[in-house]
Amino acid sequence: ALCEDGGFAFRNKRAVLLGAGGVARAVMFALLNEEIRSVTVFNRSIERGRRLVSSFAREAGRIELLALPWTELETSSALQDSDLLVNCTSIGMRYGATEGESPLRAELIPHGALVYDPVYNPEETPFLREAKRVGAKTLGGLSMLVYQGAASFELWTGKKGPVDIMLKSAREALE
Repeated sequence: ALCEDGGFAFRNKRAVLLGAGGVARAVMFALLNEEIRSVTVFNRSIERGRRLVSSFAREAGRIELLALPWTELETSSALQDSDLLVNCTSIGMRYGATEGESPLRAELIPHGALVYDPVYNPEETPFLREAKRVGAKTLGGLSMLVYQGAASFELWTGKKGPVDIMLKSAREALE
């Protein structure tokens, strides 16, 4: 999704992950398989963020990994210097306790970054709307969901998944 739909080139780029749960673990795994320069994780529990980072230390090689407390979001240069900003929290997810909220205010979002929210319902989250307000490029999570489905389809059938048809159907289902 990041490459195909986001047009993101990983080489020597800096990523920031908001959150340190399961989504962050999956995103971290994917980023470390690319030539990314650094990944900084911001999390409410610094201990959980550090555990995530340390669990990938061996695979990281020369990639710089750092965990910082959520309270440092406004003062850390890591956020403003990022090329990729990923919401790995459930903030803004439809039907959740934080529906309608964004993990960051618009003024904290770097306008030159690709802002990615793996949440797919709603298709445009409050976080993505805030990012658009500052002129950042955005990508929602629906395409990731569809690519996962297409990969599963191929594993089960041996045939390429019809991504275009699947994406159209997913959008219709969400409406």
